[in-house]
Amino acid sequence: MAETSEEAIRAYWKEHREQLRQCETQRSTLTNLLLIVTAALSGLIVQQKFTLNVMPLCLFVAATGVYGAVAVAKYYERASYHLTQARALTRDLADRGVLGSDEGLARARAAHYREFPRLHRIRLHRLWVGLHLAIALYGLSLLLVCVIVA
Repeated sequence: MAETSEEAIRAYWKEHREQLRQCETQRSTLTNLLLIVTAALSGLIVQQKFTLNVMPLCLFVAATGVYGAVAVAKYYERASYHLTQARALTRDLADRGVLGSDEGLARARAAHYREFPRLHRIRLHRLWVGLHLAIALYGLSLLLVCVIVA
């Protein structure tokens, strides 16, 4: 069996990194779109003075929040997969001696963790999922206001 060349490993590594970036871009685009839709529907619901006719719109806002939470969780799963693959390929390149030592990176990482002792522990994907769940709760709150006003 032929040995995999360093250039092939680098190309494969680059592909996984690009796929990871694409997942993050798609997550960002979806979040922005759902925030715009939520804002627009909120304006319409308020304009209609929270009548019973806008209850389906409130449910739609809640549903988009739930959908967004599930979608960004899936984007995180895919990004995590590609990052894991890229890290494995990085180890392969390091084992072949193509990359330098990991000492500089380890020192930079430790300095970063000292500078941000609490923030580095917060997982970013949880913030994104939380934002979408907040949109879902907001939609349910609008629904509750419509029921109370009516």
